[in-house]
Amino acid sequence: MTKMGIPSLLAASVVAVFVTTQGLHPARAAGQSAGMSPRVGELEWPLPAGDQKYGVIDGHHIWQYVKEQAQIGERYRDGGHPQFWGRIIGTSSDAEDAQWLLDKFKQIGLSDAHIQPFDLQPQWVPQSWNVAMTSGGKTVTLESAQPVYRSPGTKGAGLDLEAVWVGLGTPADFLGRDVRGKAVFISSVNPPGFCPQCTVAESRGGPLKLAAQKGAAALFYVYTALPGNVKYQSYPTGTDVPTFSLGREDGQAVEEMIAQAPAGQPLHVKIRMDVQMVPNLKTSLVWGTLPGATDETIYITAHKDGWFDAATDNASGVASMLGLAEYFAKIPKSQRRRTMVFVGLDGHHNSGPGCCVGENWLAAHRQEFFTKTALMINDEHVSSVNYSQFQGSIGSTDMYLPLPWYAGGASRPELGRIVASASKGNPLLANLFT
Repeated sequence: MTKMGIPSLLAASVVAVFVTTQGLHPARAAGQSAGMSPRVGELEWPLPAGDQKYGVIDGHHIWQYVKEQAQIGERYRDGGHPQFWGRIIGTSSDAEDAQWLLDKFKQIGLSDAHIQPFDLQPQWVPQSWNVAMTSGGKTVTLESAQPVYRSPGTKGAGLDLEAVWVGLGTPADFLGRDVRGKAVFISSVNPPGFCPQCTVAESRGGPLKLAAQKGAAALFYVYTALPGNVKYQSYPTGTDVPTFSLGREDGQAVEEMIAQAPAGQPLHVKIRMDVQMVPNLKTSLVWGTLPGATDETIYITAHKDGWFDAATDNASGVASMLGLAEYFAKIPKSQRRRTMVFVGLDGHHNSGPGCCVGENWLAAHRQEFFTKTALMINDEHVSSVNYSQFQGSIGSTDMYLPLPWYAGGASRPELGRIVASASKGNPLLANLFT
């Protein structure tokens, strides 16, 4: 059964999503939908000889699950949350998403399908914000400005700060620069497929943290990997002043206005952000079980939450979990050697204190649930079509985006060998194990 489950996971995981990498969102107005359909061939996975039975796992069908989850977040956006939206933990979209998944489990025929609620610690929720730059009587709103998770807000009328551009934010870039009490802008040059905050917040000790240590009163990093003016929702950067990500076009406008500002009239940035720590919210785990011939178990999990459309992270993982449930539900119980338990996890995007209450509860009760578990598979942003830039525009390619995977590790090397063996004969996977 273990080997049987892994190839089916690989087949089910080909869910071509219609946004870019995790957290990214090209800005759209309220009322607009992603509406982008995959091209022919993007939802089919070439199966090697002997694995043709997995062809019944229909990528087009699974993609509809991705789309339905994205629409949950869009309804939340259009219901009065135009800036900070998605399937956000503790919100009405979280509750709608849990009910949606429960309904799918029941439609598939899973037993003991239920929602397990959890109380949350007060959650970071930005209510609204506005960032604008002024110079020489000209004011420009930075539409792509997105506060990093857990960024502090502003007080009273907000901040009015002189702006300074420090390039990549290396120690050399700060030489001779007085950034105390100013809004510091840093350019991120990481290539597509990598998280921008990993470059500006973590490498070389962290340019954002370095700017904060030098007294910056507000921080901005410009996401330059994609053309246009994408919004990026970042995880916490560990800074204690208002901190935002910024799209390429807005970043270029800031750099140009700083360079062109009249002598003695530096560019100023006005920032207003209302942030609340909202108490008395709830989230949940969603359970469903497919009984097998024994009480030995296989757990399939995927977190439900995500920012914006959250198609890759993690609607694709939830959709793959549902694809596996549908496939194995059609196999007679006598041929399912183990009981399969499917769990929609609360999530992890609410990083920091109070995060991951469902996962932590499972870890605390591992002796109750996992003593007879042979395998656990976590579906985490399993598939996305890679993209490419050409002459200032971006488009999808005929390749899948390479994302990290993990199987067993040093303590369970046999699991890694099983995955490698199950992938032999498939040309798209062969290079992963050579």
